[in-house]
Formats: sequence, structure tokens, C-alpha cells
Amino acid sequence: MEEKVFKSLDELFLINQQLKGFFKVVKAHFKLNFEEIYILNILNNCQGHEVTAKEIAQQTHLKPYYLTKALQKLKDLGYLNKKRSDFDERTVIVFVNDQEKAKIRHTIEEVKKYFI
Repeated sequence: MEEKVFKSLDELFLINQQLKGFFKVVKAHFKLNFEEIYILNILNNCQGHEVTAKEIAQQTHLKPYYLTKALQKLKDLGYLNKKRSDFDERTVIVFVNDQEKAKIRHTIEEVKKYFI
């Protein structure tokens, strides 16, 4: 039998409402949605400076359309860069330089200030 995560439906709905409220504030202040913050958090926690889009997809369970859209927006906002693998053109590599890594870290720290 699987472990119960929520004690009741009421608890689940309360947490859902809190999350919606949190991401509404984050979107208004940072102009970033859930998927984009999720990706930034992965990049912030990444040991190196690059990760494949496939690895991000596996961690986030985002559908390809949403992942591609989020990565492009984050690239346009100066959070990351993308390139094709030299070994396999189908592989997209997401990479950040030191300045972008610092920007990501700063944004994540600012988002954390909105925790309840």
C-alpha cells in the first residue's frame, strides 16, 4: 500500500490554493510561471553549468511544448543558453555561464522571500 501524502481532500485543496496564490504573486513580480521557476530551480541545484533538455524533462515531467516554450523564454530573459550537441543533433544542451548562474541564484533567493 502506498504512503498517504495528504490527510484529507481539504488539506490537498488548501495546499493547492496556497500554491496558486504563491505562483500568482511570483508571476506578477518576476514575470515567470511555474514551469520557468521549476527549470531555474533545477539549474540552480545543478552541480555543473550544463544539462540536457531531456534531463530537465525527466525531472519536471513537462510536455515537450511547455519545456521548449519555457526554455526559450528563459533564454530570451538572459537566464540560460541553448545549443545542439556536437555528437547528436537531436540533443539540446542547456548551459549557463557564471553570470547567468548568479542571476538564477539571485532570482531563486528572491522567490524564496515570498514563502509563507
